[in-house]
Amino acid sequence: MFRVTNDIYVGRFASRERLAELRDLKVTDVLNVSDTSSQLTTEDGPFRSVTWIDIEDRTLIPTEIAIEAIDTVHRSLIADDGRIYLHCMAGWNRSPTVLWLYLLACGYAANEAAQLICAEAFDAVPGHSLLVDSNLLATVVSHGRDNYLPHRRPTAIASP
Repeated sequence: MFRVTNDIYVGRFASRERLAELRDLKVTDVLNVSDTSSQLTTEDGPFRSVTWIDIEDRTLIPTEIAIEAIDTVHRSLIADDGRIYLHCMAGWNRSPTVLWLYLLACGYAANEAAQLICAEAFDAVPGHSLLVDSNLLATVVSHGRDNYLPHRRPTAIASP
């Protein structure tokens, strides 16, 4: 598990073997963007939410799915003491890309968001070219500007 911002972690599948670490990190919400259903439940954490948004790897993320995913991240982070673990299977493509999209929606430049993610998750490929296109990026940035800014908890998306 890699801490990318003060309150966002990204990594591999949230299995029962990782439960103790999630608890130690005081994660409040888990977002699974893999194509495999979640193993954990809200009672396991206890977590406020465990959400599964099925995203196929190496395929363009549909706009409505991307918005649902970044809205889920945002809801977690604006809640009191929100801390989210965002994962897919390997933690290389989908979860770093959804996190990257969220950071773009929050006003980060594309290269700045990618550097922030890769500084911790060295094998991540945020903004994977098979997962995003220019239309999706424009929609995400517009959605963030209209719905997330100014951010209610800017420290949550700041570098630790």
